[in-house]
Amino acid sequence: MNDHEPNETHLNEVRLTEAHLTEVRLPDLGEVDEVTIIAWLKEEGKPLKSGEDLVEVETEKTTFVIDAPRDGRLKRIVKKEGEKAHLNDLLAEIE
Repeated sequence: MNDHEPNETHLNEVRLTEAHLTEVRLPDLGEVDEVTIIAWLKEEGKPLKSGEDLVEVETEKTTFVIDAPRDGRLKRIVKKEGEKAHLNDLLAEIE
């Protein structure tokens, strides 16, 4: 990381499953190969509003906030804080 304040970008990636769950996956962040899950901003079981900050991830150079893609409830967190994630990895499920 550099000494500059990280840039923060809000992103969302949506996929609907047959069980009416929305999969939250790591979106394409450009030339980024890997991110670290820094913080979940909502707990499992808590209600969400579309566009609400959901999870903060960090690359070597910047921080991104991934938004909730729809209203619902955070059913399951798949990638825990401190874990690494790659493009299209499943991060969480919303019902």
